[in-house]
Amino acid sequence: MKTKLFLLAWILVFSCTAVNSQDRERRLKLAMSIEPHFNWIHADENFLSGGAGRLGINGGLRVDYRFERFYALSMGANWNQTGGNIIYNDALSLDLTSGIDTLRPGTRVTYRLQYLEVPLAIKFMTKEIGYSTGFFEIGLDPMFNIRAYINATDNNIDKAPFSPGINKFNLAWHTGLGLIYSLGGSVSIQFALTYKNTFLDVTRENDLRKPDNVRINVVGLNIGLLF
Repeated sequence: MKTKLFLLAWILVFSCTAVNSQDRERRLKLAMSIEPHFNWIHADENFLSGGAGRLGINGGLRVDYRFERFYALSMGANWNQTGGNIIYNDALSLDLTSGIDTLRPGTRVTYRLQYLEVPLAIKFMTKEIGYSTGFFEIGLDPMFNIRAYINATDNNIDKAPFSPGINKFNLAWHTGLGLIYSLGGSVSIQFALTYKNTFLDVTRENDLRKPDNVRINVVGLNIGLLF
């Protein structure tokens, strides 16, 4: 009798452990995503004018941890190719890798920037309806510049290295509204409309350049696979 009770208790403990392990697995999701997006530059100063927007793309990996039924923490790493156009109504002194170059008033400058981002977000989830779950997320994106190029309509500047004129670190906030659709088993596909805006000045001023506050705005469509 004691042996039977011991075996029954051992089976119950093992079953609970297995269920808890499965719950933890379901709570943790790995997401691989790609996001085509539209970028434009905004600046507050009257000697700057916004130019046409540009297309960009980012992609990477994220981990979602669903710590409650309707809430999840999300973090990861993205490679982001972004930028935009801006028109300088006054003369502009640029810190190119090859040296300082002065451009005439009215020059349109195109920034081509690449960042390593570490997005941190919280997701608010809805109840699952059929195979679909809606979500809203908001978070912060620390951004580390890894490459910068510049084009200008003056002085025949085309894809010139521009790392000295770009701040190495920036911080953005983002928000997204999306849908997760289960493909069966543990695999799902995710779609989200996203918006991002940088807090800090993208450019770095030199002694000859007027202070400005150049920020990047991004609207994108995020497509991802969750495992």
